[in-house]
Amino acid sequence: MEIKIRDVDPVIVKKIDELAKKQHMSRNEYLKRCVSQYAIIQDVVDLDKKYTDLVNVLIDRIEQANDVIAVNNELMEKILGGHE
Repeated sequence: MEIKIRDVDPVIVKKIDELAKKQHMSRNEYLKRCVSQYAIIQDVVDLDKKYTDLVNVLIDRIEQANDVIAVNNELMEKILGGHE
């Protein structure tokens, strides 16, 4: 499939050509890679947000577990302290 872009600033085209040359590829191949990467960026952003949300949920659960452990430790100290 073809994509055509018209009226691109010649300075931009020159810069694209320079970037492609540094990568040892044609302008066409360079732009195909750029367009492909751009097309998947939103998927990566969405996945990153899901990961961040999951980490935040896990942090909350760990903090809750720590609170429960602290309460249990206090109770155990009271129980064991009363029998000594």
